[in-house]
Amino acid sequence: MTRDSHKPLAVIAIRQVKKSTGSSRVALNQASVLNAGGYRVVILTERGPADNPDATLVRFYRWPFKGPVRRFWFNRRVQAWCRRHRPALLISHGDAETPNIVYMHNCVHLASRLIHGRELPVGHEVAAIHDHVLQGGKFRRVVVNSRLMAEDFQTRYGIDPDKIEISYPGYDAEVFNVEAARGDRDARRQALGAGNDTFLIGLITSGNFTKRNVAGFVEMAAALEQRLPGRCRFLVVGKDDFSPYRQQADTAGIADAFEWRSTVSDVETLYGALDLFVLPAHIEEFGCVALEAMACGTPVLLSRTTGAAELVEDVHADLILDSRDTQAWVARIERLIEQDDLSELGESLSRLAGAHSHGRQAEKLGRAFNEYL
Repeated sequence: MTRDSHKPLAVIAIRQVKKSTGSSRVALNQASVLNAGGYRVVILTERGPADNPDATLVRFYRWPFKGPVRRFWFNRRVQAWCRRHRPALLISHGDAETPNIVYMHNCVHLASRLIHGRELPVGHEVAAIHDHVLQGGKFRRVVVNSRLMAEDFQTRYGIDPDKIEISYPGYDAEVFNVEAARGDRDARRQALGAGNDTFLIGLITSGNFTKRNVAGFVEMAAALEQRLPGRCRFLVVGKDDFSPYRQQADTAGIADAFEWRSTVSDVETLYGALDLFVLPAHIEEFGCVALEAMACGTPVLLSRTTGAAELVEDVHADLILDSRDTQAWVARIERLIEQDDLSELGESLSRLAGAHSHGRQAEKLGRAFNEYL
């Protein structure tokens, strides 16, 4: 705590820092912006890498048992640390109270209703701390990933719309761009079993296949195989249990048309190999993968309950569909294969994505944080 002690102290409270998750990437980008803006940055966490050029990591003991106590334990540790060190700015990522800014990444109540058709049980671990932080109203501002989230929080918690800010997450333009994605396209496609005449369709995500509706994707694949036999190949990427979906594909007689992969470090080359990226999620509060695919020049189809769909609704409303309307997805994909100019569509989406690169987001974050200096 002695490094650059003359600078104002900014604290980011986030329970886990993993570069594979969207919330962690947002937090790390915040650390970079705050560091560049003249802050001394500390990340309070339970899990995260020790080396970070923009921030000092302070790791708390992690409560060993599941349940709400785990989240409230983290909140208490954050509050105690901040009472000792008196930061000028405390940014919470949902698991800690703050008089400043809360960044929220999920709507767990809405997700349960949209995915399972029921409300969460009393005492749900994540819901309990979110309810505590948002109903407490100690914050000056709540920042959310999409209009979908803003509308839910306004209705559910009665938060004044003037205290809610929509800030779409950004992407790393040095990694996710057409040149990087397509540099080895032919070899990547061959490795995925897709020839020159094969239409390669992919659902790439960090995990949680129920939420992202992988079952619906397999249904689409089965219907497409009937309508366009042998012309399509399908890719699913993520960290979850593949077995029920493999079984679903096997039962439908299309097991040989699928590739199943865990998360990879060079995911941009997978985006580049695809002819079409689909995300039929029952709910996706934003969906950084959709933005990354767009930046790579890959056409996308998104559910209307995916926050990233808000980026394309004014220009490409026909790329947004209901998550459960399988036949509509099949018909739209078939039209893309048979009629649409995919290269032109990919270029258009890449230009749209450009407004949301980390560089552009850093400018917005810098202006927002300056009010606390």
